[in-house]
Order: sequence, then structure tokens, then C-alpha cells
Amino acid sequence: MTVTCWMHLLLFCLSCHYEIQPGSCKPVWMSSQFPCDVKAYNISIVKFDCKGRHLHSVPSGITTNATELDLSENFISNISAKSFSKLWNLTHLNLSWVNKNKLVIIDANAFRNLTKLNDLRLTGNSLSEIPRNLPLSLEKIDLHNNKIVLLDNRSLASITNVKHLYLAKNCYSWNPCGQSVTIIDGSLEVLTKLQTVDLSFNNLTHVPKRLPSSLRTLMLGSNKIQYIAKDDFFGLHNLTTLKIQGNCPRCQNAPYPCVPCQNNSLDIHPYAFHNLTQLTTLHLGGNSLTHLKPSWFKSLKNLRQLFLSFNFLLQAITEKATFLTYLPRLEKLDLSFNFALKFYPTTVNLSQEFSNLVSLRTLHLQGLVFQNIGPDTLKPLYTLKNLSALNLGTNFIIHCDYTIFSKFHHLKMIYLAENRLYPVPVNSPTHLGDEDNGRSDFSISPLTQSYPKDFAFEISHSLINQECFDSGRVLILSSNNLFFISPKQFEGYGNISCLNLSRNGFSAAPNGTEFTLLPNLTYLDLSFNKIDLAYDNAFKELKKLQVLDLSYNSHYFMAYGITHNLNFTKNLSALRVLNMSYNSISTLTTKQMYSNSLKELQFGHNNLGNLWKERSDRSYKMLFTQLTNLNILDISYNYISKIPDDVYKYLPHNLTLLRISHNSLTDFKWNKLTFFHQLQILDLSFNSLSDVTGLSSNCSQSLRFLDLSHNQIFHLDNGFIKGVKSLKTLSLSFNKLSIINQSTFQTRPDSHIQTLFLQSNPFQCTCDSLEFIVWIENSDIKIPRLTTDVTCDTPENQKGLALIYFDINQCVNDSQAFLIYILSSSFIIAFMFVATVAHLFYWDASYVIHYIKAKLKGYRSLNSLDTAYDVFVTYDTSDPHVSDWVMRNLRVKLEEEGEKHLPLCLEDRDWPPGVPLVDNLTHSIRNSHKTLFVLTERYVKTGVFKLAMYLAHQRLLDENVDVIMLLMLEPVLQHSHFLRLRMRLCGKSVLEWPKTAAAEPWFWQNLRNVVRADNQVMYSKSYSKYFTNK
Repeated sequence: MTVTCWMHLLLFCLSCHYEIQPGSCKPVWMSSQFPCDVKAYNISIVKFDCKGRHLHSVPSGITTNATELDLSENFISNISAKSFSKLWNLTHLNLSWVNKNKLVIIDANAFRNLTKLNDLRLTGNSLSEIPRNLPLSLEKIDLHNNKIVLLDNRSLASITNVKHLYLAKNCYSWNPCGQSVTIIDGSLEVLTKLQTVDLSFNNLTHVPKRLPSSLRTLMLGSNKIQYIAKDDFFGLHNLTTLKIQGNCPRCQNAPYPCVPCQNNSLDIHPYAFHNLTQLTTLHLGGNSLTHLKPSWFKSLKNLRQLFLSFNFLLQAITEKATFLTYLPRLEKLDLSFNFALKFYPTTVNLSQEFSNLVSLRTLHLQGLVFQNIGPDTLKPLYTLKNLSALNLGTNFIIHCDYTIFSKFHHLKMIYLAENRLYPVPVNSPTHLGDEDNGRSDFSISPLTQSYPKDFAFEISHSLINQECFDSGRVLILSSNNLFFISPKQFEGYGNISCLNLSRNGFSAAPNGTEFTLLPNLTYLDLSFNKIDLAYDNAFKELKKLQVLDLSYNSHYFMAYGITHNLNFTKNLSALRVLNMSYNSISTLTTKQMYSNSLKELQFGHNNLGNLWKERSDRSYKMLFTQLTNLNILDISYNYISKIPDDVYKYLPHNLTLLRISHNSLTDFKWNKLTFFHQLQILDLSFNSLSDVTGLSSNCSQSLRFLDLSHNQIFHLDNGFIKGVKSLKTLSLSFNKLSIINQSTFQTRPDSHIQTLFLQSNPFQCTCDSLEFIVWIENSDIKIPRLTTDVTCDTPENQKGLALIYFDINQCVNDSQAFLIYILSSSFIIAFMFVATVAHLFYWDASYVIHYIKAKLKGYRSLNSLDTAYDVFVTYDTSDPHVSDWVMRNLRVKLEEEGEKHLPLCLEDRDWPPGVPLVDNLTHSIRNSHKTLFVLTERYVKTGVFKLAMYLAHQRLLDENVDVIMLLMLEPVLQHSHFLRLRMRLCGKSVLEWPKTAAAEPWFWQNLRNVVRADNQVMYSKSYSKYFTNK
């Protein structure tokens, strides 16, 4: 009772100290134990984000005013009727992958009460049918990646008001079903408000019949439709987007499971699109089309985007392309990867009809595959004043007449990457003529990046960097053969602002003349080359250059004995960003870099650790000092194990972001932060810091984000960030923290941290963490993934459990545990005491016990009867070798040989079965004239030996008869006081088995003599008077 009272008093004190509010006053969703993030954008939008929280059920505590709920990517296998029964205001519900692509059982009434639900996402739940009793308010439902293979009137009855229906990927190669999705004719007609339907990747063999006239977007891509009939799209007067790509794909080099169509290409009726007068987007890519019928496009006056990639249309677009005359409003045309098989023409000339595309803005001609861009190749495009982006990448072009680009006055982007262009001037290699057109080994892969599982048959990857695109006119010449550059290289391209020359094997040393024809260049990418920075005048001609990328140019920086010069920065007065990362820079000719304009320097993946080693001259300590306006410095991945003390003060003082991650730092001088009065972000992640001390208000008043994740930090000082009022975000994830004291972080209102990352630390879920858990409960600081990734590592039964779920009642209401502790402690102490006494004072304790028993029961002498045996032999009966020696040697020599036979008492032979060991030993010793101990290393450690020796001594005490004889088969008890005393008192009673066979007869005779003689007769005269009364 006393313990309970004290524990409740402790809980009361803790509540007062930490200002803990009663649980009844604090809503569940505000508790730190609530697994979801809650955001209220305004009064009408309340979002509960429970995505990826390892949930196995819908969490309780979601308020009735919730409007958006995201439960995707969890482990919820059952959605019951009560799961959302009180969420009447829910408008958006995301249950995608709610059980990680495993089957989810959804109750028929699970969504009945969601009368305001507008958007329902059920992707990746292995559903075999559309859930029933869906609310009539539902306008959008996503059922991608399920196993729904039948659509009929019954299955669609509960979603009659839906406007957007997504049913893609229910049956295809990566989600096989062994059949095609069946859509009963006219079943979609009941969805009178339907505007968007996605039925892609479903193995459909024909266009569904009688689609609703309200439809605006129809997606039927990557099915097995081989014929488009005249009336398939009849009545779809409102349709603006039609995608039927990938139904008859090119299978020659397809990076996905591919089955060619029976007729090799998609067959489309001449008037299949006749009624689609409002169509703005048409996707016919990946259908192996060899021609384009003008009648398909005759009614498509409003078409804005046309995708024709991955077909066989090279001839159709280079000869008479009448279909283009019907597309006056077309803005984007994709004709990529229409190359002819086993054909590498000298050049291709676009059809003259391209000149009719007066509204065209973007033209993709990637993957047509030809050798030269001649004067007539792009001639029809010269008059297109709206054309701003021209993609000619991956064409294996060898020569280009660069002057033709001067005729594109409004062209903003010229994309010539991934070709085979050579420097200018260059000796022209032999032209590949018609004799090479039939090369059988020619094939290309459409993109340089890996394919997704749901390839969309269009150029989806970003062609250029956004900053590059924003700078002005763009020229992309990456991945060509421009191994050196002359000024003539850029004649005809016009006023280029962004130039990409990456991945060209460029190995020359820029000297300030290469880019003289590009005076307005502001962005230059020379990454992935072999630039030799030997001259101070490099890039001097680029007076307006703002961004220079020299990353991945390690070739010459790794070579010894040559100049590694960074003085070129002096000449670039407008330079803002310089990327020197991935260059393995470990030595430099330049001791200091100079720039008054540079704002950002990327210097990662080099070897500053070598440059900053403890040297006598410290020659590189001021490497960055003269970059006076530098704001961002990245020196991650630089093998830095220690930053010399004087380097801190020589770093640019205007830094706002300093990244030193992925190094080997074991220490950081926090007091040196006083040099950086504008520093806002400090990244020290992925180092080997083990302790954080010395961080205080004197260090920095500007620091907002400190990243200490992925270190070896196991301890935090009390109040280690006390006074750093500017710090808003602190990351301590992936460290070795097991316990954090409450005093480490301040409580409100002194705490200024808003976000604290603590994931993947080996926390102890014990009462030592009580203060910290209470602090979390009481704090307003956001700890991301608190209920999923901030978990216990010890004790074992708590491993994997969220720290915040630790039951603090174990610590503050523990009278029963306290009683168990007292009992268990008492038992352990008593057990250890008894074991210690038994080990150290066994004989003394035995003597005391027997003495007390004798006092209580009285004492009488137990004289032996007439002895029945001459010798009782005790030995290790568990050792077969010893037993064999006793039976075959000792027994024979004493009982069968010699002048007088001596009868022996042997355990294996003479002991009656079923009699206790103590009784057998007692009777054998008392009924024998002598007791012979056959000693071996293992036998002297047994309890039988100790007990027999005790009983033999007891006979000496009771009858004053010494019966002990020791026969050592092995050298044992060498340091025993008993053996030494025995040998001094009666040395003849201690015998050793001889080491040589010649001495054995003497041994046996000696043994017989000892057996016959009385031990007391053999006692040494010097000592016998002390042990006998004779």
C-alpha cells in the first residue's frame, strides 16, 4: 500500500512538472500516439494523412469533420462496415495499395454513410468486382491494378453518377488473369455522366459498344484491339481525348512482353474518327501503322496533339502526307521511332505537307535513323513561325548542315543529342550509301533509360534541364562524337543561350576561343567529358556565362604531373553556379579560387580530405576564401576525416547552405559557426560523429536546419541546442541514441524547434525513457513517423514497438512489480549466498551440521563387523578404460595371483542393485579391511570420490582406523594439501602406477604388502605422535 501511494504521488508530481493534460481533455488525433498527420488548410478542408504507417486497421480517433483521408500503402486487409461509419463529411478517400497489393475484403456497407464522398481510390487491392452500395455522390473512382474482369449492368449499378472511371491494368502481362476483361455491350451506357474512362492494359479485343455520349476522354491503350470499326466511336460528339496506342506494337526490339497483331498493324476503318469533331488529342503510337489515311483526319479540325510514334511511318511522312493538310490547329506532333527495319538512308526529306502545320509548336522526330541533315531535310518547317521545339535525337546522324538552323527564327530548342555528329572542321568520313541500307544487324532501343512496365509509347522523359530551358534558345549536342571544339562548330545555330555538350569524350584544353560565336551563352554543360583545365583563359570569351557544369571530368584530375588549374573563374564575371563535382580532385595547381559573382559551388565527390591534410604549409586552407559572395557550398563525399581548425575561418563567411555529408568526420567544432553569420542549413549527415557538445546560442543565430542523420551519435548533452532560437528543424535519424533525457530539449515556450527527426534509433523502451516519452506527449514539436519508425530496440519483447506506445504505467503504478522485485532479489541473493558458502566452506558446513545432529541425537560409536573383504576398490566406473584395468589387472593380481588371495569388493560386481549409493559406499567401506582409491583426473572431480573419501575419514574418526590407500593411475591432486600431508604421514599408502613395464612386478608386490599391513604401523615416526594415541 505504501509503495502504491508513493508511485501515485510520483505520477502527480510528473504531471505537474510537465503540465500534462488529462487524457479526456485531449482529442485522440492530437495525441502523439495517433499515427496520422492532420492538416487543416481552412475551415472546410481537414486532411488525415495515414499513408505508409504500417497500419493493420483503420485507426480510431479520425474526427467526423475529416474531409480527406489517405490510408494507402498499409497492411489493412479488412474494411468493415464500421470503419468509416461516422465520417459523414469525407469527400476524398484513398485506399490504394491498402494491403500492399494483397486481397482486401470490403464489407458491402463500408461506404454507405459517406454521403459526401466524391473521390474514391482503390488501386492495387486485388478486388474481383466493384464494391457495392457506393454513395451516389461519388464522381471519381480509381480501380487500377485489381482483378476485375467483368463489367455489366449489375456491377456498375452503384456508380451511376461517376464522371471519372479508371479501370486500367486489371489484366495484362504484369497482372495476368489468363483472359481478357469482358465488358457487356451497353453496360457503360448507364453511366450517363461519365466523362473519363481508362480501360488500358486489360487485354480488350474490341472497343466497348454503346459508350455514353457524355464521354470526353477514352483510353484504350495497350490492349489487344486489332480492328477499329466505323461505329466504334459513334455518338461520342463530346470526345476530346482518344488514346488507342500500343494495341499492335513493334515487337522487333520491344523491352516488354510483346505479341504482334495477326495483320501486323492496327486496322482502322477510313471513317472511324468521322464523328469526333471535338477531338483535341489522338494517340495512335505503337500500332505498327505503315500508312495514314487522310479520311481519318478529315473531321479532326480541332486536333491539338497527335502521337504517331513507334510505327512504320518513315515513308508516309517523307512522301505525300495529305493527312497533314487537315490539321491546321495541331500544336504537338510526335513521329519518333518510325525508322524502317534494316534501313539506314543517307538522308530523309520531310513531306512538303508539313508546311501546312501553321500552329505547330513541338515536333518530335527522334529515332527516324538517317545519316545527314541536308538542306531539304527540314525545308517544309522553315515557314512555321510557331515552331519552338525540334527534337532530332537518337537518329545516328553523322553530318549536319548547321546553317539551316538559322532559318528557324522562332525555334527555342534544338535537340540533337544521342547522334554521331563529328567536330567541324573534320575530314568527312566515307558516306554510307545505299550499299549499307540493308545492314541486318541494325536495331536501336527507343530510349536511353530503362522502360517502365506500362510503357506509354511517347517521349515522356525530360529532354533538358528547366534552368537551361528558361535561359533562352537551347542547343543540345550531348552524346555525340565532338571530341574537340572549334569556333566554326556553332555557326548557323543563332543566338544560343544554353548549350549542352555532355558525354562527347571532349578531351581538349579550353583556351578562350572555342565559344566565340556564342557571346550570349549563359548556361554551359560540359559534364561527362575529359576537360583539361590547363589555361587561365579557359571560357574567357563567355562574358555572360552564369552556369557552368564541369562535373564528371575526372580524367585529367586523376593524372599526375600535369596542370590542374581553376583560375578560369577570375574571368567569368557573371558566373553564379559552378559544378565541379565527381572529379576526384586530390591535388591542384591553384591554391585559391577567385570570384566575386559565384553564388553556388558544387564540389562533391572529390578529395578535399587529401588537400586539407595536416601539412606544414597548409597551402589549400584558403582554397575557397576569395569566393566572397558564395552562398551554397557542397563538399560532400570528399574523404574528410577532420577539418583543420584554421580552415573554418577561411571558408566563405556568407554561406547560407553548407553540405559536408558523406565524409568521415568524427568531430565538428561547433564554436566555429560564429564565422558564418548567415548560415541557415548545415548538413553533417553520413559521418562518424559520436557526440554533440558545445552547440549553443554563441555558435549561430541564423541556423534553421541541422542534419545530423546517419552518424554514430549515442549521447546528447542536456540542453545541447539551448539558446539556438533560430533552429526549426533537427534531424537525428539513423544514429545510436538509446535514451534521450527530457532536459535535452526545452519545453514550451522556450523550445523553438518545429520538426524533429528520430527515425531508426535503437531506443530503450524502459522506465529510463519515461521523461522523454512524457515530453513528447506534452510537446508541440512534429516528429515525423513517430508511430512507425521511432521504435524500440530493447528489451527484446518490446523490439519493433513504437516508443510512444510504451506503457508508462509500468513505471508509475508498480506496486506489484515492486513486490516481485523484492522477492526475486531475495531469492537471487539467498541462492548466491548458499552457492558461495557451499563452494568455499563445504567441509566446515558439513562438520557443523553433523556436530549439531550429534548434539541433538547423542553420539555412539558404530564399530565395524568382521570384515568380509580385504580391499574395497572405488574407481571411475563411467570410464571404460579404468573399469577394464580394474577387472583385468587389479582384480587378477590381488584375487587370483600371489601367495595369498585377497578378496576385493567391486562396485560393478558386488554391489546389490537398487540400494542407494550412500548405503552401498558405507557398507563397502565398513566391511572392508582397506579402501583403495583408484585416482584419475576425471574421477577426483566427481561427487562419488568426495563422498567415499568423507566416509573413509568418518571411519577414522569413529573407530580410529585408517583404511585409506591411494593408487594414482594419472598424476592428480598435485597441489592438494591433503595429498602432501598424506605422503608425509603415511607415504607407503600412496602408490603411483609405474611408467615402465619393467617396474610393474615391483608395484604389485608393494601393493599386496600395503594391503596386508596396518596403516598406522606405516606412519612416519616424526608425525605419528600427533595423530595416534598409542
